[in-house]
Amino acid sequence: MGPGIGGVLLLWALTLGQRVQLLPYPEPHGFSLALIGVILASIWQMSGYTMALYLAGLRGIPVEVIEAAKVDGASEWQLFRRVVFPMLAPITLAAMIVLGHIALKIFDLIFAMAGLDYAPTDVPAIYMYLLAFRGNQFAKGAAIGILLLLLVAVVVIPYLASQLRKEVRR
Repeated sequence: MGPGIGGVLLLWALTLGQRVQLLPYPEPHGFSLALIGVILASIWQMSGYTMALYLAGLRGIPVEVIEAAKVDGASEWQLFRRVVFPMLAPITLAAMIVLGHIALKIFDLIFAMAGLDYAPTDVPAIYMYLLAFRGNQFAKGAAIGILLLLLVAVVVIPYLASQLRKEVRR
């Protein structure tokens, strides 16, 4: 889900990213405009993955449930709102977790598009790399890496635990 990555990057750029100043020149508009290109590329990159997830989720909805809703008099809008969308909630949660994880560590896309000399430093992974390997502050870079790991773990571990509990119940 590219919009998830783009949303996280845009949120970072407009909030916390404004406090990070590693560029040798000021950004008069608050964040690097190169970040907009990265956001668009990440949306393009991850939209196929997200569409495949939702396609699999839509194919997993039993036809009998949809037919029963139609027999009960549900309109098309009610069918989607009260049957299809709630049945896609696990797919949405899984997509948000995977894409949120990718958004936190989006280093490769920025490195490939802008290189490190012109990269928007408003994302944690680039900031970590520049601080550790260009600024020779390895302890700070390692601390940022641990924080990224913890941010991902805070989201992924509860999700995995709930999925394992569901599997044990079956």
